[in-house]
Amino acid sequence: MEAKSFGEKVYFVANGIRLHIKEFFLRLTGLFNRYDYCISFPSVPEGLKAEKYIKGFKAVSVPIPDEIFEGCGVGILVKAEDKDRLLKHFKENGILVSGVFKRTGNSFVEVKE
Repeated sequence: MEAKSFGEKVYFVANGIRLHIKEFFLRLTGLFNRYDYCISFPSVPEGLKAEKYIKGFKAVSVPIPDEIFEGCGVGILVKAEDKDRLLKHFKENGILVSGVFKRTGNSFVEVKE
């Protein structure tokens, strides 16, 4: 989805910067590798919407990792013990998920749910 107005462009850029700073910190501290799965979404707005539903889960929002897709997008990193419960929570709240990726070493492999 492309931003239509100047306000939407500023909103997306600001969120992109925020997510990239968060990812940088997670990678720098080694916390990034402690998450077992990454959930992707069909659009940036859907991913930003999903962000509002991760409180109470062992999950964090980041830009979609380059290991999955080298482009714009929002991903939710989640620990294995919370993955199924979080996916159910997204479904119950009408959040559309486009993919679930399992960490294998330094990369992610899509899993069929």
